[in-house]
Amino acid sequence: YRPANCDRKACAAPREIGITVGTVVGRSWSGEGEYKGVASAYLHDVALGTEVIGFLRRPDPPFAPSEDVSIPMLLVGPGTGIAPFRGFLHERALQKQRGRKVAPAIVFYGCRHPEHDWFYRDEMQRWEAEGVAILHLAFSTVASHPHRFVQDALWAARKTVWDTLEGGAAIYVCGDGRFMAPAVRDTLIRIHMDHVGSAREDASAWLQRLIDTGRYRQDVFGDS
Repeated sequence: YRPANCDRKACAAPREIGITVGTVVGRSWSGEGEYKGVASAYLHDVALGTEVIGFLRRPDPPFAPSEDVSIPMLLVGPGTGIAPFRGFLHERALQKQRGRKVAPAIVFYGCRHPEHDWFYRDEMQRWEAEGVAILHLAFSTVASHPHRFVQDALWAARKTVWDTLEGGAAIYVCGDGRFMAPAVRDTLIRIHMDHVGSAREDASAWLQRLIDTGRYRQDVFGDS
């Protein structure tokens, strides 16, 4: 994420592009040898200073926070899905440092284990301490943690989610489109049903209105 009006004074890192990569590696399905993701393994092993060619894709519709920093955001981005939201939060943190009254971003982040693959943990915790973000976490391999997946954390915080949406918030979803994104949409539908007492058809129509008006935006990979 990089703001359209980004310049050296307005952005946290105007001349940098950050990427978030989860290395794909594991036992081959054939049972013989090890499988490595082509792109992620290459980036894992590339030497410092190497020039890497890449392509920039502009999301359509745009996937960016409102310029009105008083509008709260609900950010759902497990794993590498946190990548664009890191840019969102860097910008909001900088705006807050410069004296603007910034609405907090409510962040739903999940990974397997907090000690193994919690990307940008220090940054997230710092943003929470500064009042820039409110974290709701899910850890799929920690049996003692109350939430396995982000949709579980979303449901547990359903009153906060509902009140924030009623207050005009936008919700952004990034990451897996095959399982996570449909589960998040289903959870939002159930939140509407829970708070309004609506039928599923009416709750689905409510979510579609959020999509149509740009208050629900997603940038996902895989099926959606």
